[in-house]
Amino acid sequence: MLRFTIDISGDVQLDRAITRFSEGVSDYRPIWPLIYGEFQAEVKGQFETEGAQGGAAWAPLSGAYSAWKVRTYPGKPILERTGDLKRSLTERDAPGAVFRPEPRQLTMGSDVPYAVYHQKGTGKMPARPEIELTEKWKREVMRNLQDYLVMRATQLGFRTGMDPDAVSRISSAMAKYPGWQPGYMEAGA
Repeated sequence: MLRFTIDISGDVQLDRAITRFSEGVSDYRPIWPLIYGEFQAEVKGQFETEGAQGGAAWAPLSGAYSAWKVRTYPGKPILERTGDLKRSLTERDAPGAVFRPEPRQLTMGSDVPYAVYHQKGTGKMPARPEIELTEKWKREVMRNLQDYLVMRATQLGFRTGMDPDAVSRISSAMAKYPGWQPGYMEAGA
């Protein structure tokens, strides 16, 4: 069984199990770039909508801080004073970006020190979660994982054929992300 859990600073946003075909797959690294790319796109939407995509718009800045930011960083939206935090979550090679694929675990996010304070808030600052995964995103990620498992099971001879819709979905998803390595997967990894 594969247990797929997404934990954002102690807040479990996704915890689902996949049993079908998962025993025959010991290395998920070929699918991780796809999941990471989808994660980055989801977080980018969170920044672009100032939190509204994830369910609730971020709290406005305090009056004094807002006035200072307008003077010092004109035109910069909430959580984008320097852009370091956003880049670390939406650009794979940006400073602070975290992408650590392992055979049965993927760690992704940001190691920008102040990210957690925005995610969870503090006694003086409201939470403005830069990572708030939508149900639509969660369903799509689980579908991609399931399609990957079916594809691997087919390649390894555990089943025959693959539903044309699943082939189309996984092929389209794979084409979006240059980090996807189909040759690695087909070589029997």
